[in-house]
Amino acid sequence: MALQSDFTIDASKFRPEAVGNEVRKLNEYLMDTMKKGSKRFEVGAAKYREMRARGETVFPQAVVLDRGRNFSIPSREGEREIPCPVMTHENGIEAKAVFMHIHGGGFVVSSEKETDTVLAKIADLANVVVVSVGHRLAPESRFPAELEMRLICSSWAESHLVMSTYLQLTASRPSFKFSGLIPNYGIFDLSFFPQVHIFKKRANLILDQELMEHYRNAFCPDMSLEQLQK
Repeated sequence: MALQSDFTIDASKFRPEAVGNEVRKLNEYLMDTMKKGSKRFEVGAAKYREMRARGETVFPQAVVLDRGRNFSIPSREGEREIPCPVMTHENGIEAKAVFMHIHGGGFVVSSEKETDTVLAKIADLANVVVVSVGHRLAPESRFPAELEMRLICSSWAESHLVMSTYLQLTASRPSFKFSGLIPNYGIFDLSFFPQVHIFKKRANLILDQELMEHYRNAFCPDMSLEQLQK
């Protein structure tokens, strides 16, 4: 009698013919749009962040909502504070939980203020207080400094960041309890899974191996493959 797993994946859903026309058109649009913009490693991290904040990259300028409340907590460095803007329910309804948001950006770009519209929806629909962590960015802050900063925020209250924070917290503070994790679009192995290396891509994807390697090397410079796998 053959054994059957409780968790199965329908491989047919991942075949090219399973992709609908609407998704194909969106992918074409995204790739055409990416042709027009500069990449972070071409202009430098600091300049690219400034360009992105002004809406001068292929990504639209972020919308910052007035309903967000600026807040900060002290860091271990003493003089520096960690920005953690807070988003609450639009109608002032008492929250049921705290939702800690760690923004993406490949360790290098983005900020705690670039996803206000999404976080406002989460606050309203899930009835939670949303805390968006303004973590430091590479290459100015490299591993492990960025992880240490996130631990401070988590013990007070992007998916690789979410998972690494969770693993460090549960190991160092066994009594610390999470209700759940949402590690969307994460890179959980910085040496990259095989599919990253063998993927036959077209030009100008939003995220490809070249860009991923630049982001990784900014965060973990001069690290060997064996060190990245630990």
